[in-house]
Parts: sequence; C-alpha cells; structure tokens
Amino acid sequence: MKPQLAVARPCGYMEKYSTARHSLNFYHCVSVTGRYAVPPGTDNATLRDTLQRAVAQVVLEQPMLRVGIIDQDKQSTSFVHIPRVDLSEHIQFFGSSQPDEVDAALSKHLSYQHSQLWPDIEQRPPWRVSIIPVSNGEETPSEVEIVYAFHHAISDGTSGSIFHQRLLEALGNPVKDIPGLEGKTIAFPEPPVLPPPQHELVSSRLSWTFFLATLWAAFGPSWLKSKPAVRPWKARPIDLAQPNETSTHILRIPAALATKLLAVARSHSVTLTPLLHALIVASASRRIPESEAPTFEPCSPISLRRYLPADSDFDAKNQMLVLVTSGDHPIPPALVTKLRSSSGTEYTDAIWEVAASVKSTMNDKLASLPHDDPGSMLKYVGDFHDFFRQKDGQERSNSWELSNLGAIDGGSGTWKMTRAVFSQSASVLGPGFSANMAGVVGGEITVTLCWNNSVVEGSLVEGVIADLDAWLPEIASHKPLAI
Repeated sequence: MKPQLAVARPCGYMEKYSTARHSLNFYHCVSVTGRYAVPPGTDNATLRDTLQRAVAQVVLEQPMLRVGIIDQDKQSTSFVHIPRVDLSEHIQFFGSSQPDEVDAALSKHLSYQHSQLWPDIEQRPPWRVSIIPVSNGEETPSEVEIVYAFHHAISDGTSGSIFHQRLLEALGNPVKDIPGLEGKTIAFPEPPVLPPPQHELVSSRLSWTFFLATLWAAFGPSWLKSKPAVRPWKARPIDLAQPNETSTHILRIPAALATKLLAVARSHSVTLTPLLHALIVASASRRIPESEAPTFEPCSPISLRRYLPADSDFDAKNQMLVLVTSGDHPIPPALVTKLRSSSGTEYTDAIWEVAASVKSTMNDKLASLPHDDPGSMLKYVGDFHDFFRQKDGQERSNSWELSNLGAIDGGSGTWKMTRAVFSQSASVLGPGFSANMAGVVGGEITVTLCWNNSVVEGSLVEGVIADLDAWLPEIASHKPLAI
C-alpha cells in the first residue's frame, strides 16, 4: 500500500486545466533546453556530479519541484508533499552527439518526451532533466544540452527560463553541504510552502459584456448563433480518438541574423513576435487554398507576472509557478487576400501590415489585462474532464500558437548558457500547431515548431519551416522575398 501523502494545497483553476488535460492524455509537457559551455578540463565523472548537485540546489529552492499530484482524474486535484526526491529518477544522461547532429538528436528526444505521460505523479514530482553531451570525439564534452521538461501544472514557460537561470547560479556558486542530500536522494521532512495559485495572485475583473460573450460562445446553441462571414482556418476539427504524438523541428537564427531581424522589426515599430506571426500567415496562405483558409486566427501566450500587485510576496523573477493567459490575433481577411495577390515589394509591405495588425491586437490585450482574462472564466467550469470531452468534433480555438520566451541571460562565469530551445506537446484540443521562440542575450534565437500529424499535415508545417528559413535572411537584408 502506498503511503498517505500530505496535501500541500489544492490545485488552482489554471492548474486543474493542465491536470485534467494530462489525465485524459490530451497534453503532456513543456520543455526549455539550454546549451551550456562546459568549463575546460571538466572530466565526465566531475561533470555528472556537478550537474546533479546543481539540480539538487534548484530543487531545494523551488517548492513546485517537490510536489506530486493526486486525483488528477477528479475535480479535487491537489499537490502533495513528496518527502524524498530520488534524483536518479529525474536526471538522465545520454550518449554524446556530434555538433552537426545534435539538433536532430535533440528534436528526436523532444518529440519522444512531448509524447509521453508523466508516470506515477502521485509519488514522483512530474519533471525531468535530460543531459546530452556535445562532443567532437574528445574524451570530455565541450558543451552539453540540458533539457528541463515539466508538467504544465507545476510550471509555465517563464518558469522553464527561471530553472536555467537558477541552474546557472548553482553551477557558478556550488554549495558544499546541500541540506538533506544523501547520495542521489534529497530528503524533505517538512511539506513545502507553495505559492498561491494564479487566480489568487492576479485579480481579474470580468465585465458583463466579456462574461456573457464568453458563456454564449461556449454554451450557446449552435442553431441560434450567427454564422461568421469568413471562417478562419484552424486545422482539422478536434478528434479525441486521434493518437497524441508530437513532432518537432528546431529552426536556428544565428546571432548576427537575430540582431539584424530585431533592428528591422524595430524600424517597423513591431517586435519579433508579430513579425513571425506575419511570416507564418504569408507561408500558410501560399500553401492552403483560399477556399479552405480565407483567413487565420493565431494566438500568443502572455505571462501574467507583470500584472502582480505591487505588494505581492511572490518572487516573480525567481519562483516557478503557472501565471499565464493568451491573446487572439484575428487577421483581417483583406490582408490575407492582399498577400495572395501581391509579389515583390508589395508582398513584403503586406507582411508588415499583417505584423502591425498582430501588434495592435496584442497591445489591446496587454492594455486590458489583468481584467477580462479568459483564464478567470475557468472558475465557472464545474468538471474540467467533461469540459474537454464536450469539445470532441468542435472547431479548434486558433490556427496556431506562437509563444516567445524572450532572451535568457546566459551568464558570464565559467559556466555559460549559449543557446535556448523552447518546445511543448502538440495538443489534442489546442491550435493546429505551435511555434516556440527562445534566445539568449546577444546570441542566437531558435524557433521550434511542434505539431501532431493527425491534426495538421506535416508537409504544411515543413513548408512553413522552409519558408521561414529562406525568408528571415531576406527580411533582415531588406530584400524581396523568394516566393
């Protein structure tokens, strides 16, 4: 019989959203990967011990890494105290990859990780660190890829960035005697004090117009709803019986190109997020017939950490927690039509118009938050499992999702982080695919495409990848795009 575990606290509404998805096998995990330069002269045994102890330091300071999840198949889902964390169950070392093969190896690993359910989450915190050495045949690696993967109920994308920042701190300032660490096991005799859930930390006021419109969209009878004049493309309808497997592809934007792209985006008064959205709109409009895709409606996740009250005790810069919402970007059909009918400089101008449209909807959402936040409506969901099951056969919420983690400070000590990769599971219920952007300050940027071949044609996503790869250097150099 398994021991009775102490409840740390009940899961909040946004956390239940993720526990229910996981229990139904609809969504598995998020991952943030960092490439680290290994200090010269570090042998393999020292490398393993150093990384294990650094991870232990991070676990000690992050309460969300020390809890399991019980009753994920019920509405009474809770986080529970795990009194002993066996690091051998959470840290895995893999064989070395050649520098020119590491992206393929990493993509394969991420595809596998994002397609797996978390085992035994009542007794084992749902996170994992995978370490892939990068070596040219030397005895010791010059770099390592460190993959931090986690259940979305215990962390968000920003928390993945925080994990690597705290890991860098631990590597640069190792603790000689780590409290509770014996061999590969850390003992935690006392339950952790968890930060409050999102709905308690961020106060969101709902207007009556937003409240009623959201309820009508979710529960109003279809025969009473007016049909939209133009229906955006949103991949295949939700099919809960489809296999849930994730494919991933990492697109690299070298540091020099990233610098140019940031400059050209600023010259058009946008950031990289609207620009990437616009380029995906342009690519998809070339590859999907107008009859199927007269327009698109992508979305962007938004961190709510900036909306915490000034007197909040929560350390938004250093603590892991789920604090996230999302904003939609309906693309005006006239702009999609303009893209399809343009070429040369007119085509490039149309792309910048789409980017400006995305920026406008994004700014509107940022200005309205934390009020009229869709996540605040989750408190009215009585049964999350039924809520998701009822979506079978329905249209997806969005065409795609573009999530920008931003630039992580890679540090300046003996340990440095030189690259970041952000990825997530393809969702049975969510947008058609996701594009996940991350970088390090002053370094390269990666865009990782994640998709399910049962939801969207792999050839479409591969075509989008090919277009981005060709167009980004042309955009940065003010050249007409090759179409």
